[in-house]
Amino acid sequence: MTGALERMIQEPNGCFEQTSSTSYPLTMAQQYFLTHSGVAPKLIESSREKLDKGYKQLVGFWCPDKGYEWFGENPGHEALTAFGLLHFNDMAKVRDVDQNMIAITRGWLLNQKDGTSGFTRKRRALHSWIEDKDCSNAYILWALLETGQNQSDLKAELASLKTACSKSENSYVLALAANVFALAGDNAEAKRLMQRLAALQMENGAMSKVTSSIVGSGGESLEGEGTALAALAWMHDPQFSGNVEKSVKYLADSCKAGRYGSTQATVLALRTIVNYDKQKSRTRADGKLRLIVDGQPIGDWVAFSKSSQEALKLPDLSEAAPVNTMLKL
Repeated sequence: MTGALERMIQEPNGCFEQTSSTSYPLTMAQQYFLTHSGVAPKLIESSREKLDKGYKQLVGFWCPDKGYEWFGENPGHEALTAFGLLHFNDMAKVRDVDQNMIAITRGWLLNQKDGTSGFTRKRRALHSWIEDKDCSNAYILWALLETGQNQSDLKAELASLKTACSKSENSYVLALAANVFALAGDNAEAKRLMQRLAALQMENGAMSKVTSSIVGSGGESLEGEGTALAALAWMHDPQFSGNVEKSVKYLADSCKAGRYGSTQATVLALRTIVNYDKQKSRTRADGKLRLIVDGQPIGDWVAFSKSSQEALKLPDLSEAAPVNTMLKL
C-alpha cells in the first residue's frame, strides 16, 4: 500500500478537478502514512508539502457565489461542490482547513434545493460529469451528511431518495443511498439497501449492475466506483464484514501504477481501503521489542512510541541466526 501511495505523490496543477486528482490521493496518503510506522519521514514531508500546495490551489476556485466550479466562475456546480466538500472534510483530518469556508460552502449547497425534493443541476458541466438526477441527488446528500449537515434539514430529499431507490436498478445509486441512510440514522432502510447490494456482489468482490455514476465513468472505473461505495456502506454494519473483505481485495487487486482508474474511482478506492485499514488496526501505543534466536536474546530492547514513523533498527542477524533457527520478536 505504501508503494502504491508513493506513486501518487505528484505536483497538483490544473483546474479544480485536475488539482483534486492529485491532492485527494495525497490526502488519503497522509491519512495512511500518519497511522503507520516504517514510512520514510521524507516521503511524509514530500506528501505534506504537495498537499499544502494543492489546498491553496483548490480554495482559489471558490466562486463568488460560494460554490465550486472548474475555474472558479459563477455559478458553482452542485455535484462538483459536493465532491469538494468531501475532499476538504477528509483533508481536515491531516492538515488545517478553513472550517468557515466549509460551513459556507455546505450552506450554499443546501440552498441548491430545487423545491421538488431534489437539487438543481445546472447545465454547465465540464469533462464527463453527467446530469443524472438520481446519481446527483444521492451524491449531494452523501456529501452534506458526511460533512455535518443535520438530517432534519433534508427530510423531503431523503424521502425522495428512498422512493427513487425502490425503482432504481443502478447499484451505484443504491450504494450511495445506503451510505446516506446509515449517516441519517435510518438503519432499517440502510440495511435493506445493503442487503440488495450484497445480492448484487459478484464472486470476485466487484459490484454488478453499476450502470452510471456522477462523472459518467465506464468500464473498470465505473465498476470500481460502485464497488467502493458499496464497501463503504457495508462498513456501517458488521453483518456485512464478509462482503467488505471481498470488495477490498477486489479494489486492492485493481490498482495499476498507483491508480484505480479515473479520479473518482481512485479517490473512492483509497477512501475505502484507508477506512478498512482504520477499522482493522489496533490503537497505537508505546512499546519495545527484542529479537530472540533459538531462545537467546540478541541485542538490547528497541523502544518505540505511539508516534514513531521511522523504521526500527534491529541487530544484524547474519552471524547470530544461521540456517534453520527459530526467530521470535
